[in-house]
Amino acid sequence: MIIIGALSLCGVATVVLKSVSADADGCGSGGINLTVAADPSVAPAITEIGARWTATNPTIGQDCIRVDVMSKPAYELANSLGTWAGGQVDVADQPAPTPNDSDLPAVWIPDSSYWLGRVRAVDRDIFEAESPSVAASPIVLAVPETAARQLSAQLAKGVDPAMLKGLLSGDHSPLKLGVVEPRRDTAGMVGAMMLAQAVVASEADLPELVQSFRGIGGPVADTVELWKQFGKGVTGAPVSEQAVVTFNATGPAAPMAAINLAGAPTLDFPFAVRARQPRPVVTAATMFREALTSGDYAGIFAKRGLRKPDGTASTGFPVGHGVSSSSVFVQPLNDMNQVRSVLTVWIAAKTPSRVIALVDVTSSMNRTMTGNGNTAPRMQVMRSAAEDGLKLFTDDSEVGLWAFAGPGHQPVVPLAKLSKSQRSMLNGAVHGAQPAFTDVCPLYKAIIDGYKAMVQGYDPMRSNTLVVFTDGKDNTGMQLRAMQKELEKLADVTRPVRVVLLGLGPDVKLADLQAIAATTGGAAFQVSDPKQMRSIFLKALLA
Repeated sequence: MIIIGALSLCGVATVVLKSVSADADGCGSGGINLTVAADPSVAPAITEIGARWTATNPTIGQDCIRVDVMSKPAYELANSLGTWAGGQVDVADQPAPTPNDSDLPAVWIPDSSYWLGRVRAVDRDIFEAESPSVAASPIVLAVPETAARQLSAQLAKGVDPAMLKGLLSGDHSPLKLGVVEPRRDTAGMVGAMMLAQAVVASEADLPELVQSFRGIGGPVADTVELWKQFGKGVTGAPVSEQAVVTFNATGPAAPMAAINLAGAPTLDFPFAVRARQPRPVVTAATMFREALTSGDYAGIFAKRGLRKPDGTASTGFPVGHGVSSSSVFVQPLNDMNQVRSVLTVWIAAKTPSRVIALVDVTSSMNRTMTGNGNTAPRMQVMRSAAEDGLKLFTDDSEVGLWAFAGPGHQPVVPLAKLSKSQRSMLNGAVHGAQPAFTDVCPLYKAIIDGYKAMVQGYDPMRSNTLVVFTDGKDNTGMQLRAMQKELEKLADVTRPVRVVLLGLGPDVKLADLQAIAATTGGAAFQVSDPKQMRSIFLKALLA
């Protein structure tokens, strides 16, 4: 029931910056063309270095090397690589059209290993094994200098997760946090992770994290939009140190101060070579990487606010407004398990869903569930979980309710936006739900029908999820494998629909529910203790 939804955000046009033209370098129409896509934060430095390096006439045998640099936001290329690999990287936008191999660069320099991890989740072998860093920039908390002076005593040693929570707490909190959408910005992801570390001690704290995320301004599409939010109530935002340097270099009326975020990951600008490239291209990439990491061009990185890969600042590095030349500890963002956990809650809190709840109302739902000394009717356990779960959805989500028993399913509350009246109808229907006088359980057919409805009405602006409550197994004669084949026929990679299943009591066959979930990229859980239902249901929604 949770939300891998997508915000409709404006993309940023790709800018191709050719470091050296064919006529200028003397290569003519021959030679080796090394295409490099670099995040805009590092692209100007890579372009200048590429031009200088090409001017030294590097060759492989008799072939000269040209370096062509594309300035492309990391999330855009991640989106394209995801569809090219046959999957999807959720960047809060619609999936990119599948590119041709020739449309993709040989080398990618995103701002963070975060992006390599997200793309590798689709294709783990898409890049060569080694992706060394070519530069670094810590993630900091940007606040207006006037506000930084007022908070100087509190922020002198930097901000850790607990302090961040304190600064955001209460009606008169001194910090109103804004972020760039974490699914398309590394610094936004780091801010979300730090808040999660401050709020969540156990699964029981996840609802509080949902509320904390909803209290964050935005999110916005990019850093350019983020700076504008400081004139609209935002007083702090996680960004890179380099972003602060770049912003202040424009001579704004209100400069930004960079406050250290203690223990936060660092932008590490990995040099990733796509796998299965021609050998001359791989060799050229290796040569260019060695040039970038040699230290010979450290001054070019420094004058644009970028540190060396080890966190030290070279001559020419701009300081001031909280930015110093002292070395920083480089810690790439590469814990993808933590990333996935935080992103799931973020998506649930900040983006709309499209959900059909499919409820088993066979007569067995009258039976009592007992576990660890706790006892309650199965139907009552389901009611409580559904009522709690409904509170997690944003008002612009769409939720409907179906029931199934006997010959098939029956719509109870049509799928519609969660207006006040829709919430009232759903709560009333759940509260008044009663088991039927049959124990014929058409579980598989109901799931197929629900999945078909979700795919046919798929909304790319929302997460599309089918949530199933059942206390038994299909007893109509349909086989599990046949049901899975039907789901596989309906599945569409461009219209992903998850099926999340909750089995109530000892009669469910968890292995079968897990097999169904695996077919759709969903999750399945079994509940044996009535008191565990709330936490397990929340875990299921956030799986």
